[in-house]
Amino acid sequence: QTIMLKIDNLENYTYIRLSNELFYIGTNNCEIKANLKPEYDVENIILKQLQNQTRIYFKLNKAYKYNITLSKINKSTLIINLILSDTSKSDENTIKTAQTNSTQTVNNIPTIITPVKPLSYNPKNITIVLDPGHGGKDSGAIGIGGLQEKDVVLNIAKYCAEILREKGFKVVMTRDSDVFIPLLQRVKIANDAKADLFVSIHANASLDPSAKGMEVFFLNATSNQKALRIASVENDVPIEQMGTINKIIISLINQAKLKESAILAKDIDESMYSIAKPSYPGLINRGIDQAPFYVLVGTNCPSILIETLFITNPQDNSYLKDINYQQTIAKGIALGLIKYLDTARSIDK
Repeated sequence: QTIMLKIDNLENYTYIRLSNELFYIGTNNCEIKANLKPEYDVENIILKQLQNQTRIYFKLNKAYKYNITLSKINKSTLIINLILSDTSKSDENTIKTAQTNSTQTVNNIPTIITPVKPLSYNPKNITIVLDPGHGGKDSGAIGIGGLQEKDVVLNIAKYCAEILREKGFKVVMTRDSDVFIPLLQRVKIANDAKADLFVSIHANASLDPSAKGMEVFFLNATSNQKALRIASVENDVPIEQMGTINKIIISLINQAKLKESAILAKDIDESMYSIAKPSYPGLINRGIDQAPFYVLVGTNCPSILIETLFITNPQDNSYLKDINYQQTIAKGIALGLIKYLDTARSIDK
């Protein structure tokens, strides 16, 4: 089937596949002129207005597997092709019906109702735990000019907490001063607070001064040596012991939490980079990855660990010590959290 979307001022768009049957198209804030109820094999279409993006969610028939391709044919028209890749549960009549429906493209443009729905959650009922890494006797990584990781990440966490509290969220910080908090105690703080989301904030380091960029991790076992090296540093254990830790992680992983943590990591990574990139030339986004971090193991909620930048890289170091950059990244983290909640609390998985 082919679906055509007519959208005012479609300057750019983002396509995110959340599962086989659920995906969304994200655009710049725009006006979508439409009625609801397209005559396609689409169970539901939901319009969601975020602070920086308009999202159109498509929920497809779970009985089939789809390949999806998109093409933008002009400034206001987006074509979505839904191709059945597994028809084992369908019969010939179903396939013929789907093929017939695909000819309805031009005259039956899917249209969406506005205004958009209000938030489906109350921020006052959401607890977010922010975990600035290291502290006290544990300085974390030491950067150029003696810049200490523990100081940078505490500032970022404080700025982020301020933004979230202004928006009505309940925020708990594992530390709000220069004190040492053991990893297990950080997990206990999160679970005692009945955290809905947990974000651990760090700065990366490397013996290679050219290594640079931001990165976001979620909990999983991995054979990636780069990820294992970072995890060994944050876990404060020799990298030789990470193989044993990997085995422990595999036995403890909650698959539902893993899936949600991966989505949370992606939302925050995209948000931080999109907000910071215009003002900070040469900024690198290393994307999302998975690694066995102790501090993420015991939490009872979606949890991620952010490596804001490399404190050992000259350019990254100059950004990390800049208060404006710290505030920018804090805003990116906050908006990424809100982006995730807007999705997680609005779409029935």
